[in-house]
Amino acid sequence: MTNPYGSGPHNPPSNSGGFPQPPQSSYGGGLQYPGYQPGQQYPSNQNFYIGYGGLQPPNNGLAIASMVVSLVSVLTVCFWGLGSLLALLGVIFGHVSKGQIRRDGTRGDGMAMAGIVIGYCVLGLLLLGITLLVIGLSLPFMAGSTYTTM
Repeated sequence: MTNPYGSGPHNPPSNSGGFPQPPQSSYGGGLQYPGYQPGQQYPSNQNFYIGYGGLQPPNNGLAIASMVVSLVSVLTVCFWGLGSLLALLGVIFGHVSKGQIRRDGTRGDGMAMAGIVIGYCVLGLLLLGITLLVIGLSLPFMAGSTYTTM
């Protein structure tokens, strides 16, 4: 390719196929960058990160069910039968899912543990509430007081 403007001090002739040459230093040779060697191969960064394409094992369905059922049991703790039933189901689902996670290698161990802990806490609160209710109802009988009716 020929330069239509001719060669001059600012446009030296080149054989680069129309692409500009890098600037020349006054000490000879091209402009060098620190640490750069022409033709040097740099190491790839394959070992520095893990790509997004890796497959992960799925979450265990019973672990999710354990956590959800135990959380719903907290909301229904005032309904004596429903709260205790849901808490008990959450504990059972949690223990079964932890066994499946160990056996299958699926994910969800934290959700299973959360379901177990929340379920046991709700069952403990319900047991405490029933105990206090029974004690409260039996206090008049233990005090030996008599009621008179007219």
